[in-house]
Amino acid sequence: MYLKKIKKHLESKINVSSISIYDDSKLHNYSTNTNIISHIKIVIVSDDFVNKNLVFRHRIIFKSLKEIEKESIYSITLYTYTLNEWKDKKYKEFNSIKCVKK
Repeated sequence: MYLKKIKKHLESKINVSSISIYDDSKLHNYSTNTNIISHIKIVIVSDDFVNKNLVFRHRIIFKSLKEIEKESIYSITLYTYTLNEWKDKKYKEFNSIKCVKK
């Protein structure tokens, strides 16, 4: 599956403590084809993010993802944390954002 491929690739490029990848495609009206993964959410915890601002953290992820084929992904939502930041957020919920119907 494509999400497993993304997860494995990120784990090989970043020192990951925890990673979860969710397919949020069904929450959006991007495509009528239900087999297409168009929107994903990645929650990643890594001490590679220590002393890095949010923009730099996202650059690390996108640089890694650029190396693999992105197929039909339209949107990627990133939640990036250091291990200490994750301990503070651990029990908080990560809600998906629904697209507004046109």
